[in-house]
Parts: sequence; C-alpha cells; structure tokens
Amino acid sequence: MGQSMGMLDFFVLEAGEYLERLDALTRTPAGPFAAADEFVRIVRAWRGGALMASQQPMARAAQGLEAAGRALKEGRLAWDERVRGEITHAIDDCKTQLRRIRTPDPGDAGRAEEIGAALERLAGRPSGGARVTGGGLDAGGRAFVAREAAAIASTLDRAARGLSADRASRDALGAVGPTMSALRGVAVLNDLPPLADLLAAVDGALKEVFASPGPVGPMVPTVFDAAAKALARAAREVVDVGRPTVDSAQASAFAAALLTAFAGTEEIPPIDDLFYEDAGPHIVHEGTAPAPLSRVELVSQGEFLERVADDLARAPSPIVRDLKLFGMAATLRPLAGCAGSPVSNALGRLAEAGRAAIDRGAAGGDIPAFSEAVADAAQALRTVETGTEGSIADQLDAAADRLDDLTAPERPAAPAARPRTTRVVPELAAMPAHAVPAEAGEERDLAGSFASMERIIAQRGLPLGSLEELLTAPTPSAPPPLEEPGVVPIESLMPDEMGETSVPIESLLYRGQDALRRALELKEEVARLAASPGKNTARLYDLQREVFDLVELGLSA
Repeated sequence: MGQSMGMLDFFVLEAGEYLERLDALTRTPAGPFAAADEFVRIVRAWRGGALMASQQPMARAAQGLEAAGRALKEGRLAWDERVRGEITHAIDDCKTQLRRIRTPDPGDAGRAEEIGAALERLAGRPSGGARVTGGGLDAGGRAFVAREAAAIASTLDRAARGLSADRASRDALGAVGPTMSALRGVAVLNDLPPLADLLAAVDGALKEVFASPGPVGPMVPTVFDAAAKALARAAREVVDVGRPTVDSAQASAFAAALLTAFAGTEEIPPIDDLFYEDAGPHIVHEGTAPAPLSRVELVSQGEFLERVADDLARAPSPIVRDLKLFGMAATLRPLAGCAGSPVSNALGRLAEAGRAAIDRGAAGGDIPAFSEAVADAAQALRTVETGTEGSIADQLDAAADRLDDLTAPERPAAPAARPRTTRVVPELAAMPAHAVPAEAGEERDLAGSFASMERIIAQRGLPLGSLEELLTAPTPSAPPPLEEPGVVPIESLMPDEMGETSVPIESLLYRGQDALRRALELKEEVARLAASPGKNTARLYDLQREVFDLVELGLSA
C-alpha cells in the first residue's frame, strides 16, 4: 500500500479508537441527539487520518458518516430508531474493514463506497461518488483546488486590467507568480484536464512577457483576461461536477489568444540600430561565447523533450494540445541561444526550429511528425553519457531539419462571393424607365430621384409620412447590456457538504521522481530572477524554498 508499517499501525490504532467512540455515541436512545457536535468532530478527525494515510475507501465511508452527522446537527435528520440502526450498522462495517486493512478483500473499496453513498442519501444529500475524480479527489480536495484556481483567476483579471491601462508596465503581473505557487506541486491537477495545462500556459505567457523588453503587444491583456475566464469556469466546474470541461469555449478562446498574441513576435533588430550614428568604432571588443551546457543539463533537456512528445501524442483534445504546444514554445525560448559546443549549438538550432514550427502552425497541423522528431531528439540527448559528441549533434541537426520541413496546413479557401440578385417589384417593372429609381452606379440628380419616389408611393397607395409622426413616435427602449461573465467569487466555491473540512495538503503533493522533475522545471525561473538587475528577493527566496521542499518530497519517497 506504499505506507510504512509504522504509519499504518498508527492509523489502525487511531481509527479503532475513533470508531469505538462513535459506537458509544450511537447507543444514545431515540429522541434528541445532544452529541451531534461531538459525533461530527470525531468523524472529521477519523476522515483526516484516513486521508493522511492514503486510505481512500475508509475516507469515503467517513465522508458519508460526516454527512449524516451534520444533518443531525442541523436538525435535518431526526435521531429515531431507523437512523440509529443504519448508522450503527455502518460503523460495524467500518470496524470489519479496519480489521483486515492489511489484507483487504477485493470488494472492500466498493463496500466503502456503498456505505458513504447510503449515509449521504440518509442525510438527504445526493451522493458525491459520481463527482469524485479518478484520483480519489473528494469534496475537500475539490474545494481546495477550486478556491486556489479562483484566486489565480482573480489575480489574472486584475493583471489584465492593469496591462490594459499601461502596456509598458509589468507591475500588474507581479502577483500572478506567487498566487500560482499555491497549486504548484499538486499532482492531482493532472487528473483534471485542462487545469494543469491552463496554468502551464499562463506560466509560459509570463515568461514570454518578461523576456521581451518594452511595452507588451496589444493582444497580451486579452490573453490574461481569457485565462482568467477559463480558470474561473474550471474552478466552478470542479466544485459542481468534479472536473472541468476539457474543450470549453473559454479554454478555446485562451488558446486562440495565446497564438495570436505571441506567435511570430520575435523580431531580430538590424545590427545598425544597436550603434550610434557616427564614424565609430562600433565594435569595442570581441564578445564572450556562451558556456556549453553540461551533461546533466543536456540529459535533463532530453527528459523534458521526451515527456512533452508523449504528452502531445496523448492530448485529450485539440485545445489541450495547443496549450501544451505554447508551453513548450515558451520553455524552448532560453535554449534558442545555446552555443559553445557542437551539441549545444545543435540543441539551440533544434529549439529555434521547434519554436518556428509551433508559431507557423506546422506543429499543430502534424502532431505525429512533430512528436516523432522531438522524441528522436530527446533520445539523442539521453545518450550524452555514452555517445560521441559529433553523432549526437548530427542527430539533433537531423531532427531540426525535419521540424523545418514541416508545413503549416492550408486554410480552406473562402467561398466565392455569390452573384448579387436584384428583386424586381412588379409595380416598378411596369413603369417607364425614367420613373424607376436608378440602380447603384447610375447617376441621377436628387430632385429626379425624389419625384420618382413620390410617384411610386402614390401608385402603390401608400400614405406619406410626416415629421410630426416621427417626432411623436415612442422611443424604442434600448436592449439590456450583455453581462460579461466575471471571475467566480472564491467564497462561492465551497460546496455545502464541506462544512469546515479541509483536505490535508500532503495527499495532493508530488512524490518521488515527479517532485524532482518539478524542481528542475523551476531552475530557469530561479536563474532568471537571480540574474535580473532589479531582482525580486522575496520571490527568489520563495522559489528556492519551493525547490528544497520538492527535493525533500522526492527523497522522502
């Protein structure tokens, strides 16, 4: 079960004590149930211990007991013999499962689900079993993820407004990174697509903005506004149905805004713009070549490319695929300047070819070919320890050539304009040519046109309008303005069945190799902050602490 015997023994001892205390409370005769507060408190403690010990079936049964206890506490459920009997029977079943927790029967998990669902029906609440995700995320986990996602959405909404007011200032984006750190390390996000990809794309957009000097593009505020709406909808759906919609309209709008705002934005300035307009000398001293990447860094980049190629091949929808492609493009940006050795030079060229293929739409148009080229490059980088430098560089160059050869899919041609047809009114067809109003393009003076109009109205028996009728006509009421969907308030994301329950953060964190890989992903951001002239010391300290926490989580597994 992945638990040390010490932790499992402690859970069995603790859960046994909680169940005995609950059993004693159920001996209260039918009538007023004064021990409802204590009942809920004991069940919550038992449920928290089950989550800490990763005993999800026991936590599910405890969730049902907690729902029944709250119904008793709030007066929605009467403590009669029927209710007393069902709760007593459920506690006895939990005792039986606890006794064989080291060697569980195949049907124990299903039985625990039945206990929780039956008690929730007894409490008058719909069963939460259908809303639990595949990773065992319960109401507490959903509330935690939804609250943090809504907080990020609110921060992005403020950042979009700040950028709209001043596109030259990046102060509005300063709070986005710290707010997003609350969901970094939460491995369950991978079971809630496209939530993890939305956050990764936002992180990539931040990298693109901070890497480019000067005012941001006119579409960049739209990117963060679209991200806020997509995350707000995802947060609401995590609470309501247990998982967000993969291909929602808001996520699609965010992906489209990313490609519009950042695709092909890198412009190489002419060399003449970098010098004063004088006789020189313009070149003061020769520049220093960048240091080549170490073997560890090359292997790490190979693992990253291998993981990206696999994720692209298994993307559940085109929207998730586009978000992953943008995140990859943002990560490849620092690699585009690699040099100093044949392998580093080839990796830099591969990064440039990959970004170019993503920008022009060729990568999204042929995902199998793109993923195959990236996977071959990753395999070459993973042989750095054993292969020769020239052979690895040749393989990377070959992969870059394949990326350069990818062509963007042709857009469907616009339908040909239909020929304009003129509707002929019978009354007009019978009139002489001079009485018919002129067609478009023909010259006719205003007086003749007005006279023709009067004759047509008279012949058709239509009354002439008057200025008085126009002035006395009622003013049509303006349609109500369309309500723009705003950011979901964080307070509205706490489900009713949660009460004051909180989910243990330990059950949501990365473990083992996943934690170590996540720590490596933060390397670039730490290096960028450390090298920036006006570095944010507080943010750098938070990132370093996060890296050490992830390393500790990786080693603890």
